Amino acid sequence: MGVANPVQNLNYLELFFYNVIVSSLTPLTRINCSCEDLFTCLYNLSSSDILVLAILLRAKDQEGLTLEFLRKQVNRDKGTVFRSLQKLVGLGFSTKHTRTLKQGGYYHVYAAADVNTIEKKVNQRIMEIESSLNRIKRKFRADIKKIVLAKLVLPTSVSD
Repeated sequence: MGVANPVQNLNYLELFFYNVIVSSLTPLTRINCSCEDLFTCLYNLSSSDILVLAILLRAKDQEGLTLEFLRKQVNRDKGTVFRSLQKLVGLGFSTKHTRTLKQGGYYHVYAAADVNTIEKKVNQRIMEIESSLNRIKRKFRADIKKIVLAKLVLPTSVSD
């Protein structure tokens, strides 16, 4: 008699959370895990977001890069690059500064935060997640009991 697969015994909601947790943390357990995997798992950064950050980090000696310059570098539309920049600024991985044109008007330039700042933010995020996992671990038995005793009724078929 074989060992039962515990995943087969999960209801739809439990299976959803199982897949989300396992799929999001799996890259971090690989022996060749990279900084990109860390950014993806901890901050949900896309490959475009990471590419924009890499370009900003390479241009650390410049006074900032424009949206248009970055758009050409990553070969993506302005909206995609703008969303990446907004995410990076929001995380504190990048800064946004306004420059005034002599003939009137303005534009924005973006620069990467220094690596030490990014590293501190990553360490803070890891500590937050570690704290959350420890809290979940402390409640583990009580939560498992709730799952086992839950009376979730799932539809057997979808009707129109």
